[in-house]
Amino acid sequence: MKVSIVYKSRWMFWAAGMVLWPWVWFNPAKMHVSNRLYRHELEHCYQVKRLGRFKFYTTYLWYQLRYGYKKNPFEVEANERENDPLTEQEKQWRENGKIIL
Repeated sequence: MKVSIVYKSRWMFWAAGMVLWPWVWFNPAKMHVSNRLYRHELEHCYQVKRLGRFKFYTTYLWYQLRYGYKKNPFEVEANERENDPLTEQEKQWRENGKIIL
């Protein structure tokens, strides 16, 4: 599964990053995307891979309605992983602008 990374997206004015399969959209330019933000969105990519697109997005929406953004279990998991160091593979993906899962 290939995911394209889009930096400095013009329509991303309300969030710093978002996974809309098969893209990861970032509001800041590439040089301004922190490892923490990149890792957070990468965790969402892993969640999509683990659950499948349909199940992830329907469950995400349900959690969003039930718990709100801060207590959404997918967001809690991504927040917990934000400070994990990037692997060499993940660093390559970031540089190449493609995530291959």
